[in-house]
Amino acid sequence: MRQLENEKVALSQVESRGAKGALKHLNNEKGSAAIYLLWIMTVIIVLTVVIVNIAKVYAVKQQASTAAQLGAFAATSEILFATEEGIKDFDEYMMQKALEAGLEYEPLWDEIEERKESYMASDYGEQEAYIKALNEMLPGRLGDPILKGYLLLDSALSTKIFSTVQDVVRENEGNEEHVEIKISQEKYRVEVKTDATYETIGNGEYIDSFEKDIPELGYGPELSYLQYILN
Repeated sequence: MRQLENEKVALSQVESRGAKGALKHLNNEKGSAAIYLLWIMTVIIVLTVVIVNIAKVYAVKQQASTAAQLGAFAATSEILFATEEGIKDFDEYMMQKALEAGLEYEPLWDEIEERKESYMASDYGEQEAYIKALNEMLPGRLGDPILKGYLLLDSALSTKIFSTVQDVVRENEGNEEHVEIKISQEKYRVEVKTDATYETIGNGEYIDSFEKDIPELGYGPELSYLQYILN
């Protein structure tokens, strides 16, 4: 009888130790699962931050590109407007001289308008037709130093162009203080370089925070007649 009781006690102790071992093993598994889950969550967070930052880089790059392109268009519009005003002032001067001499004078601006309308009749947009008319008609007339004098790009126009481009760049969230403007001596078009500032999204724990200016270049249509004004 005593031996049977001893065997029961021994069996009970074995079962108890087995249960404790199983519980310890289960606790270890739970701990490992928690660590693995934490690691997975960390990886997901880091990947999410990286993806968001990559998307932001492209967004800022597009922002800089838009600011530069619109700036170039704005500068081109200022030059075209100044060209129109210069031609009209030249016409006024020439008509006065013709009147004094008792002669007739056909305004250059009327000829340009006529050529522009012919291009518009061929489905060109108004500004594109105007540029084509200028590029076609002015080179043959710019041998006249008087006309050339009326169309020179002076410092006042340069200042106005720079101010206009800065305004456009600022309105499109570019860095106005980094604006560079030039007229290409190869294609005779306005080229505007500017940038927009990219700032990383992150708290510095997984990805360091920093800022970087992303530059872009924008350019307007070719104004080939400028070759005969600038040279």
